[in-house]
Amino acid sequence: MKKAIITILILALLGGGGYGAYYYFYLGGSATTERVSSSSEDAVYVEKVSAITGYGSGTGVVDRYSGEVEAQATLEIKLDSNRTLDECFVEVGDIVEEDQALFSYETQEEEDQIVQNEIDIEKQQMEIESYEAQITSYEKLIATYTDEDDILEANLMIQSYQNSIRSLEYEIQSLQAENESLQETIDESVVTAEMGGIVQKISDTETDSDSYYSSSESSAYITILAEGDYRIKGTINELNYNDIYEGISVIVYSRVDSSQTWTGEITDISTEQDEGDSDSYYYYYSSSSSDTSTYSFYVDLDSSEGLLLGQHVYIEVDSGQSEEKSGMWLEEFYIIQEGDSAYVWLANTSNLIEKHEITLGEYDGELAEYEVLDGLEADDYIAFPSDGISEGDPVIYSDIAVVSELDDSDDLDDEDYYDADADGEEDDADVYYDVDEGIYYSIEDDDDGEYDEEFDDSFAVIEEEE
Repeated sequence: MKKAIITILILALLGGGGYGAYYYFYLGGSATTERVSSSSEDAVYVEKVSAITGYGSGTGVVDRYSGEVEAQATLEIKLDSNRTLDECFVEVGDIVEEDQALFSYETQEEEDQIVQNEIDIEKQQMEIESYEAQITSYEKLIATYTDEDDILEANLMIQSYQNSIRSLEYEIQSLQAENESLQETIDESVVTAEMGGIVQKISDTETDSDSYYSSSESSAYITILAEGDYRIKGTINELNYNDIYEGISVIVYSRVDSSQTWTGEITDISTEQDEGDSDSYYYYYSSSSSDTSTYSFYVDLDSSEGLLLGQHVYIEVDSGQSEEKSGMWLEEFYIIQEGDSAYVWLANTSNLIEKHEITLGEYDGELAEYEVLDGLEADDYIAFPSDGISEGDPVIYSDIAVVSELDDSDDLDDEDYYDADADGEEDDADVYYDVDEGIYYSIEDDDDGEYDEEFDDSFAVIEEEE
């Protein structure tokens, strides 16, 4: 005799669940035996109306991005790599005002150079005076010369002194310009805050010195965050980069309490790839791609009350999902409209797909939804109207197990117990199958072997094993 083994096949579709049979038999679930998923390759996938018309779309696909609360404005002051830090006047946590002194550079080297340049200028001016005296002297001699060779030689000497004077004057101008620049450097040795705010960070000049001379964000010596309202810095994956744009409205959700929300709009989208971990992008109800690039975008909030600096949040494009409407509203792409009539592909009680007429009410253009006035219940199952669906096709339910037909030729012993909870043990209180009646029975752990409950063959598969 062939031995029959009962197993349960579970479909975990769209993260949904169908415990299927196990839930029904052992956990007291509310699944109905009237709903039976087909194992046919041509079966049409159907979803429960209550799931489709609830939050989000029927497929459960909602773009949700990670974000972090940051100051509306951030001021980062970097050290000049050509200068030496002298003194810092503030500490982390200090509240500073605009134009308040933050730190200063050493200026002794510049001051010493100015003094040296002034000395050089004075020497050169004395040389110029000496050359001018020589020129005056030769001009007087020329007046007394009668020999043309003596006159020519005197004029050559005068030209030589004049050239030297012009050279010295150029050097003096260069030194004076250098002194002006040095003085400007001295005057700018004290760095002030370009905006008011709170000092968030002051880097250690000894341990972090190498970072000051790089082009990365970490090169900031002092970071100041503006006080007042916050904004959200979000992260988006390259695959969804074109799904958002500047000016689009968004809803911000607390990660801790989803009932806490804020509204705002995207004001800036970066075109430069983030250097951080791409996993900071979070795609709701789907797997994020860890090998794709990420980009930053920024959200200006209508109000930041209740948010904390550095708090992590979720961001969704506002498509009206937060508005509560009475009645049943169904996305229009589930609806087939022919003339004045409207239909959906409905799974009937025979577990076959049928074209089912419904009555429509108002239309929400922003959400592309129709109100369904009649013809559809929350417990019904419907399919997306894709090509290839025909009336009479078998169905696969999103939350009910797949079953196969029983081979009536199987000769099962009435005393055999079978493992229905897939734990590998042929224990009591499992399932007994009566071939003649075509019924599965749940059996209590007692000696009389009486049937506890009876079910049809909706939740189990008979597989032959030699």
